[in-house]
Amino acid sequence: MGGVSAIASAVGHPTASKPTAKTAVAPGATTHPSATARPKSSAKPNATSKAADACDSRPWASGDIYVRMLSPGVQWEAQELGGEWSWDYTTGKCLTSVQLMIATAPQVPGSCTQVGYVADNPGYNANANAAAPLKNVVAESGPDC
Repeated sequence: MGGVSAIASAVGHPTASKPTAKTAVAPGATTHPSATARPKSSAKPNATSKAADACDSRPWASGDIYVRMLSPGVQWEAQELGGEWSWDYTTGKCLTSVQLMIATAPQVPGSCTQVGYVADNPGYNANANAAAPLKNVVAESGPDC
């Protein structure tokens, strides 16, 4: 499974060239569908849904990010994602794409999720067969980091 399709299943407003943290999920991740997915209901909007709407309407939180992931039995994969805000229904918080990738990072042995800003990693090739290390990592999570 390639890095783009493997990661692109956990982040927000996809563009033709980049998925977002709302549409990207780590290979082997066991995220809860309700973590970022908006619950479906015919009830009147409540405070949570209003907060989620406000979160999703915020201007971009940061520049684009690279997410580099290691999963058990799979070589390092990477993907470029947008830098928007996403509502996390599990925690009830509005998270940046960096925070969301770390919050949803797999915590099984053999896994590691690293995040770096595109601007801080010039020349990085997220499409390489085996993703090289990021020069500048802003956050990481997982037992094998």
